[in-house]
Amino acid sequence: MKTSRDGYRQNGNTCIKLFLRETRGKTYATFTIYHRNYMKQNQLTINNIILLNCLIVMIFFFPVLSFHRMLMKNILLTAIIFFGTFSLDFAKRAQKILIVSGTITIFLIWFDHFFPSNVLDLVFSFSFFFYNLFIVVFLVRHIAKSEKVNGTIIINSINGYLLIGILGAVLLAMTEILQKLIYHLGTGAINFAGGTAQGFHDFLYFSFITLTTLGYGDVTPVSAFAKSVTLIIAVAGQLYLTILVALLVGKYISSSIERS
Repeated sequence: MKTSRDGYRQNGNTCIKLFLRETRGKTYATFTIYHRNYMKQNQLTINNIILLNCLIVMIFFFPVLSFHRMLMKNILLTAIIFFGTFSLDFAKRAQKILIVSGTITIFLIWFDHFFPSNVLDLVFSFSFFFYNLFIVVFLVRHIAKSEKVNGTIIINSINGYLLIGILGAVLLAMTEILQKLIYHLGTGAINFAGGTAQGFHDFLYFSFITLTTLGYGDVTPVSAFAKSVTLIIAVAGQLYLTILVALLVGKYISSSIERS
């Protein structure tokens, strides 16, 4: 008869995985020792992969939804905030601030979902923008401080770029709301080919064709504020790619030299 059982034991910064196997009345023990930081990095990698999947669904699949679009948007934004909070090894104080501000932002998302208004939408947009801008800044900082290029760093880089596109969409949506609340104008801040924006997916589309400098010309900014936001998105996309590519290539070359 052969039976087995395993478990984890933790002692300080060391985690020991114990595997016991019984064969013909004899017990064999196998130990695998993991450093606590190794276990934590694995969890951070998983969180980054989940965050990447949420961003991909938001960008590529959310726009084609024809039903429950608002519900899906809020679910995806909630997931982005949650996994963004635990995507990096933040300092304890920063982690606490992120958890509190993230909880407030999620509350605003769902409060606006059940009690929609332009004012609530504007407040949520501000909160979401600055919260995720903080995440993007720390992602770039983390990539810059990393000693070598690995799979997690590549995922971090992709997440940062996609987050910039979503933040651009939030900024563009805010220009439309400000156009109505502050200037009381009937015309939109952005001119869409079909007339006016039908939802957040239109701002998402305009943000990414601006970020990638694709520019089909079917969407154009009209107000001065919308033009400024469009310029910010375009410049941010180019700066991010220039800086990140330089960092990643430099780290890859230096690690290759060390190996050789």
